Amino acid sequence: MAQLGWIAGVIVAVVVLTLVGRRLGRAAATRAAVMEEVRRTLREGTLEKTDGGTMRVRGRLGPLEVTVDLQRDARRPRQSPMWRVTAEGPVGLDQPIEARIAGWEGWIDPWMQLGETLSVPGIDGLPLTLHADRTPGADHPLISALKRQGERLGPGAIHARHDLIRVETRCSPRLEENRPLFAYLQVVGEMAELPPVRSRPAAPPSPRHGVLPEGS
Repeated sequence: MAQLGWIAGVIVAVVVLTLVGRRLGRAAATRAAVMEEVRRTLREGTLEKTDGGTMRVRGRLGPLEVTVDLQRDARRPRQSPMWRVTAEGPVGLDQPIEARIAGWEGWIDPWMQLGETLSVPGIDGLPLTLHADRTPGADHPLISALKRQGERLGPGAIHARHDLIRVETRCSPRLEENRPLFAYLQVVGEMAELPPVRSRPAAPPSPRHGVLPEGS
């Protein structure tokens, strides 16, 4: 009987390892398929192997140099692994802004939590909050770009400033559940097409410790 129990245990272990192996293989295949589609989406898109042995995609959206890779964050296990988009180049914004969609946890730029918050009516049922130094208007170009994607969006965050856009969104082992990544890439593409912000005269220095600048 002891021998039968040992054999049964081995069979269960083999079945579990087989299922885990299939799942890991399916997840790897999904990531490869998504990255290939990202490569085709970006202009001059290329697949690269990082020093750590993982893959990333590099290319362009308008004037922006874009990198898409996978990131794991032990502090946010429910959202890990996640897709990360980094787009560097000129963006027609005069102040940093960060949007969090569908209750996304964490901050791309933690300093943004110290700014003003604007809650926007849900985009096809997805709650949206924006964070900036000054309360953004409801006609902000980032809000408009997100609304145009509508139900194609999923949980995620996007941070934009005059020289950088970053995105975080969930990576799923199911191919169809990675569609929000491409919706966020569309948003990045729209932000890349914003006209340059006109230069403005420098504002007078703000009073510090209740003392007005000289000449006030």
